Amino acid sequence: MKRIYYIFILLLLSGSLSAQTIDDALRFSKHDYSGTARSMSMGGAFGALGGDFSSLSINPAGIAVYRSSEFTFTPSLEMVETSNSGETNDKYSFTIGNIGYVASMVPRMAPEKGIQNFNFAIGYNRVANFNREGFVMSLESPGSRLDYWANMSNGTNPDNLYPFEEQLAYDTYLLNHDDNFNYLIPLYENDVMDQMKYIDEKGYIGEYIIAGGFNVSHKFYLGASIGIQDVYYKANTTYIETIYGLDGTILPNESALEEFTFREYLKTTGAGVNFKIGAIIRPIKNLRLGIALHTPTYYNLDERYDTYMSSQFTPDMSDQPEFPEDGNAYHEKYSDFIAKSNFDLETPFRAIFSGAYLIGKRAIISVDYEMIDYSKSEFDDDDYNELNRSISQSYQSTHNLRIGGELRVNPNFSLRGGYARIGDPYKGDIDEGYETYSGGLGFKQNNFFFDLGYQFREYDEDYVFYPGSDIVTMNNKNHQLRMTFGFRF
Repeated sequence: MKRIYYIFILLLLSGSLSAQTIDDALRFSKHDYSGTARSMSMGGAFGALGGDFSSLSINPAGIAVYRSSEFTFTPSLEMVETSNSGETNDKYSFTIGNIGYVASMVPRMAPEKGIQNFNFAIGYNRVANFNREGFVMSLESPGSRLDYWANMSNGTNPDNLYPFEEQLAYDTYLLNHDDNFNYLIPLYENDVMDQMKYIDEKGYIGEYIIAGGFNVSHKFYLGASIGIQDVYYKANTTYIETIYGLDGTILPNESALEEFTFREYLKTTGAGVNFKIGAIIRPIKNLRLGIALHTPTYYNLDERYDTYMSSQFTPDMSDQPEFPEDGNAYHEKYSDFIAKSNFDLETPFRAIFSGAYLIGKRAIISVDYEMIDYSKSEFDDDDYNELNRSISQSYQSTHNLRIGGELRVNPNFSLRGGYARIGDPYKGDIDEGYETYSGGLGFKQNNFFFDLGYQFREYDEDYVFYPGSDIVTMNNKNHQLRMTFGFRF
């Protein structure tokens, strides 16, 4: 998976600063349907199978398949390993993948044909996880982010510089200007830079579900749900440039500047609501076909953004013309205020088509096909028209395929496997498609069952530190282990 990043396009709106980007639209639109261990181990292909709490986030008709009441609880352990330029970072997180209750109401005198049962469910599925951290580095780069800030500042009075970046660079003596407000930087033409960015992300999207459905003659299952999604996302990024001289060795060098640090903090919280409807039919005994339609999720989100910058000059080079005029070698500055904004985001409509075949009582093969057009994500305010145009120009319709299988070794023990291909949401050369591989097992005894599932995915992500800089690649490996404890009654 590759992504070209330039993190924050900031807009001045109604006297307040906002930090929404097209990345926000994609981040909160992508979902991973793997709440329970059984669902995850089968690639999330549960649109036609039902009878699993994860299926309610895929096709709510799955609730009608239940023939008894059930409670499930799924703790999850996730490890994300990132690597770049030989540096590797691991981040572990413990989460709750699922907790849910299904109540099945079967009439005492159910007819042979007609409605066989009514079911109701309430619970929680985690549909996205943002936890990870890592480094990306570009060694001996001939360019500097200071060049970009200087170009952005030219012709601007220091009092009017962008307060979260260029203003901080000016206040820490990384930018200076002549009488015509042409900005200069404390570097020489032959200086080279080691550039490094540290990324620390945390957060999730959790979906609270209220669902209901009914079973008609064991041939037609209909269900609907309301999903309330809880969003929490926090990102801390630290960008560092270390300056070297002509001979490639660290200090002393041609410039008095040793290094500078730029930190960004972003936090997004809020909630959204969606509606889903689905159906499953059994044209023949062992075949199930499903269809589900998801409305957009309508989010109301709060965002907070602030920055920090520091500069370090060589103390014994105070006679150099680029040395700070106050005579101090170290300077730091926080942004004068915190940018806070509230905005509405509408994610795309989804359609999911599913099929499952039961091979006697021994095996299951299940397939889900999902269509979603990420170019239809939209910020719901006229002030975001330009950003919405960027979304429609950058993203495209995506096709996701999930395949799963289950083998019942004996009445109490099952083996499972799964595969998923998640399509590329980007137009052009950027490729954010990826594959997942999964497996697991299940054990049941009387009214208790236990499922264990493992999922792996690997993808590359491309970063640009600032417009015009080199592309650097971070490799990501994601491992998830889930355990579901369930009780039927």
